[in-house]
Amino acid sequence: MKRWLPATLLAGLTVVSACSRQSDATVRAPAADAGVITLDDAAQQHAGITVASVATTLRAQTTEAPGILALDERVTARIGSLVDGIVLDAPADVGDRVRAGQVLATMHSVVVHDAWASYRKAIAERRRQEKELAFAVAAHERTQRLYADKAISLQEVQRAEADRVAAEEALDMARTEVRRSEEELEHLGITNAEDPSGESGEQIPVRAPMAGVVLERLVTPGTAVTTGTSLYVVSDLSALWALVEIDESVLSHVRVGQPMQVRVAAYPGDAFPGVVALVGDTVNPKTRRVMIRGTLKNTDGRLKPQMYATAIIQEREPRQTIVIPAGAIQTLGSGDVVFVAEAGGFRPRSIEAGPVVDGDVEVRSGLREGEAIAVTGSFVLKSEFLKLAPTEG
Repeated sequence: MKRWLPATLLAGLTVVSACSRQSDATVRAPAADAGVITLDDAAQQHAGITVASVATTLRAQTTEAPGILALDERVTARIGSLVDGIVLDAPADVGDRVRAGQVLATMHSVVVHDAWASYRKAIAERRRQEKELAFAVAAHERTQRLYADKAISLQEVQRAEADRVAAEEALDMARTEVRRSEEELEHLGITNAEDPSGESGEQIPVRAPMAGVVLERLVTPGTAVTTGTSLYVVSDLSALWALVEIDESVLSHVRVGQPMQVRVAAYPGDAFPGVVALVGDTVNPKTRRVMIRGTLKNTDGRLKPQMYATAIIQEREPRQTIVIPAGAIQTLGSGDVVFVAEAGGFRPRSIEAGPVVDGDVEVRSGLREGEAIAVTGSFVLKSEFLKLAPTEG
């Protein structure tokens, strides 16, 4: 962890240079313990070193993990072609804000001609069956009157009634066929007018199923497509997913519904709130990590899909935790250290650092409450310690 700023680095190097010009009484290596950096008060003042006691604060346990921002698939539409055909026009372009139902492109296909033929045939059959039913009803009523006058037999009345029932059933079937052909046209996005004028009913519209932003346009006018060919990707970017991986050792600390914060390099001073929506069911055998999915609001549009992110997942119940300023921590070798103030000077001590929250770092192990450490000027102490360290010959 490199936790110093460039300005701090420059100031530290300047102070080190000044200190090196002082007398041996100002900066001197201890004879008793080579692990302690000894500086007198004047050198500490020149180096900007200040000391403070380690304190605890009430803070929820946090788990920090790297991740990436992704589209919220619940509000993302990957629009494909319903039929084989040719794209006639594709007015919607990448970056366009579209509303639900807006036409993104139009297509031509022989399928639409077959659908119109089926619809018109069904309409004609319905009209014929309506006339057949009207004739059967009239015939049935006539036979009833004749039977009442004893001019025909009961058998003729029953035959007329059976014809009427058959005509009603045939009309029901014709109406069902009309509804089926209407639904076929609606499936293609075409208005089911009985007599479409011109070519307005001969083109298949490709519509946006939701409001959002056009992220991909995969066709141009003249493109021949088949059923299932991808045409557009539209997504509502007011919500995003944060896909992060956590080590399996901290899996017990993460649950669905926990609050989380997401930080991205584009806005280092901002934390974007979210919620853990899913804890993965499997462990990646290569990384030994578990995928966590969080949901984020992005109403202002500052967050972008595919941004690298750091997620800080917070436990519900806060606890007393040791926290120190991020500037107090330096890196020696492959670990993090702080410089603990002792009677003879400053001694580096290894610590296990947790996540950074509001400029303070959680210390999981290595420090006790009440111990005094250098909270500023730690880079100068690191430089002096490296000078005192024996070199390998």
